[in-house]
Amino acid sequence: MRIGLIHPSRGRPRKAFDTFRNWTNKAGESFDYILSLDSDDPSIGEYQELFKGQYILINDNKSVVQATNCAARRSHGDVIIYLSDDFDCPERWWRKVREEFFRVYKPALLKVDDCLQPYHVRVLTIPMMNRLLYQELGYFWNPLYDSMFVDQDLYEVCEKNRWLIHAPHLKFPHNHVSVGKAPDDETYRRSAANWNTGKATFQRRQQAGFPL
Repeated sequence: MRIGLIHPSRGRPRKAFDTFRNWTNKAGESFDYILSLDSDDPSIGEYQELFKGQYILINDNKSVVQATNCAARRSHGDVIIYLSDDFDCPERWWRKVREEFFRVYKPALLKVDDCLQPYHVRVLTIPMMNRLLYQELGYFWNPLYDSMFVDQDLYEVCEKNRWLIHAPHLKFPHNHVSVGKAPDDETYRRSAANWNTGKATFQRRQQAGFPL
């Protein structure tokens, strides 16, 4: 099984690199990796210096959703994992993820515990989808969104279609600014600025029954 990490980042070259190195050190196996950057990010040069030898994708992205989807289109993973700069992982995470997907022969998305909010919350902070699901959806994140509420939308779509694999025993901590586990920065503020438009899009799709 081939596992691919897609890692959109902006304005955080050192943090992104530390995250990549942490996931690499804990993997226990090799994996595909794509770093997805915005062409107008003034930190591109530092990213390129730190990530020498890694696949770096640079596009005229307007949002983290677009940066993620661009990387997903280039990924060859049988399982595609969304990686953000503030995600941690358990030791030998590669094997743990593989075990959950190994006997799945339908579109599927693995819901893990992000250690940030109660597991039952209807959100997919750290989504891991197989290629069958990616092909079914035609996207990783719904392109109607810029950032906020896109993870809730993905949960509703997958829950409605019975594509969720529940794995509350797998702990992938989300060290988010909202709980004081990361300093606030322009990247967080850029994402939060899309709250109202994201909420409106979510409500429209909710009324429509979350169509594909």
